[in-house]
Amino acid sequence: HAQPMEPTLREWIQDDNIWVRRTAILAQLKLKEQTNGDMLFEFCRQRMHEKDFFIRKASGWALREYSKSNPQAVMDFLREEKSNMPGLTYREASKVLRKQ
Repeated sequence: HAQPMEPTLREWIQDDNIWVRRTAILAQLKLKEQTNGDMLFEFCRQRMHEKDFFIRKASGWALREYSKSNPQAVMDFLREEKSNMPGLTYREASKVLRKQ
């Protein structure tokens, strides 16, 4: 569960190092229904402005994995944020949803 990691992840998402920020986004990747969706969405929103491929890809990947256990939450997030979201992130995040 993400709860014990949360304070550390909240520091990491603000880190100057891209790889630390990326790790904060990907840390919940395999938690499935135990993913803290609010925190994942918050982190994705915080990093949407970044131009770096690896951050954009990580956000999409994390959202895609979460969509396997909570598709409605991810669909709602994508609908809300589509106009702010990099195309790469949106494409990655919606891959599983498009197949349903």
